[in-house]
Amino acid sequence: PVPLFVLQGPPAMSKAIGGMFGSSAATPYGKIFSCFMACCLLGSTLFGQLSGNTNISTETSTAGMLSVATLSMGTSVAVMTSSALQSTIVSPLVALIASFFFFEACVGMYFPSIGTLRSKYIPDSHRSVIMNLFGIPLNVLVVSVFLSINKLGVNGALGVATGALGVAAACMIRLRGISKQGQLATA
Repeated sequence: PVPLFVLQGPPAMSKAIGGMFGSSAATPYGKIFSCFMACCLLGSTLFGQLSGNTNISTETSTAGMLSVATLSMGTSVAVMTSSALQSTIVSPLVALIASFFFFEACVGMYFPSIGTLRSKYIPDSHRSVIMNLFGIPLNVLVVSVFLSINKLGVNGALGVATGALGVAAACMIRLRGISKQGQLATA
């Protein structure tokens, strides 16, 4: 989902900015990227706070984070496809930026949480092979979307990312349930 967001987020932002300020309006990519990085930092900091100062397990916080990421990406798709938002109090641009900021905060939380889960569940002796094998479906998904981008468009690509995030959230919720039952042997 992140590679899809990285390559389809800027066109979505440009479209929303053009819709609000006119098609000749410039998109401030540098400022947007800086805000995205600040959101990533916020997510990473949030993970540190959750894992260090509370009784919330990494499985629980990761399940919540993936759920928020799914909702955020789904919101961006809804904003981009809905003409009903044109007449609401919140402009489509504000809703899109907010959804992208929430998604980027989830990205910042993802990396330390997935690193913690890898060290807990995947033995060191097999980690590189397992992680490389898990990378294959992601690469197939990304290549498939970009080979079909003329049919899917930005909204379709972000929709595929939303679906993939939903599957990840469901899997993480299942892992959380298994770990709470004590059925999963850790490495």
